[in-house]
Amino acid sequence: MMTRWEAKLGIVLACGLLAFPAAATAQKTLALDPDLLANSDALKVRQGVRTKFGEYAQVSSRIGPLFIKTTNPIFLSFERIRTKQKFSFVIKGAGPETATVQAAQNISSEELREYTDSSHVSIGDEINPKYSNLVATILLDGDVERPWTLILNVKSRWPVLREETKAAFLTDGQRKIVMAPVTSDPPGAAPSRTPALGYEFSEGDRTLGAVQYYGGGIFGANKCIVYLRRDLEPRMRLLLAATMAAILQSKANAQVAYE
Repeated sequence: MMTRWEAKLGIVLACGLLAFPAAATAQKTLALDPDLLANSDALKVRQGVRTKFGEYAQVSSRIGPLFIKTTNPIFLSFERIRTKQKFSFVIKGAGPETATVQAAQNISSEELREYTDSSHVSIGDEINPKYSNLVATILLDGDVERPWTLILNVKSRWPVLREETKAAFLTDGQRKIVMAPVTSDPPGAAPSRTPALGYEFSEGDRTLGAVQYYGGGIFGANKCIVYLRRDLEPRMRLLLAATMAAILQSKANAQVAYE
């Protein structure tokens, strides 16, 4: 019997490929700060058991079990779904230093209960938004008393195709690095149907790096790219690399939670 996710995917592919032009399936690039592009390299991300990009690679990783709680309020047509998952990893660059990440992610949604269409395929409603809350602690070697905290709160109406970022920053209590959502749409242009999606990292008026977690089009989930300024000191580059790896893992977790 076809699962709910298989049914959804089949509908997306059957309808989406007919509705979207060829450009919607092509990979796109983020509209980033020109200064960042001139002073960084685009590092393609290899995701699998352990994430790797450029000189940075996870040397160990662990993903905890996915806890799902569903409640069905009486006399209401929707069900409430809550998922919780923890993950951790250690990432290392070319030098001896490492960064350790401990993260917890919560995803919540309210969905209309499933119904059966004329083809006897059970499908669910995808209109209601999902809310993802990621909190991570990042500890660099030798900084036991000054851990960094990553906060990323996102509202979405598909796993990644339409997202609204509620809060996104990295702080150690003294410094704050802001993560601004960025797409492949040029500034001032009307939003495209399936743009590339990512975050641009900045402190003050200086852009430090960026991560693309969705490459645009229908099949953009596996087109991830990292940008890190070449002139950053090694520990800051490692911190940003760890943060970006955590974000990429949270997006992958969200994909699974939507299935």
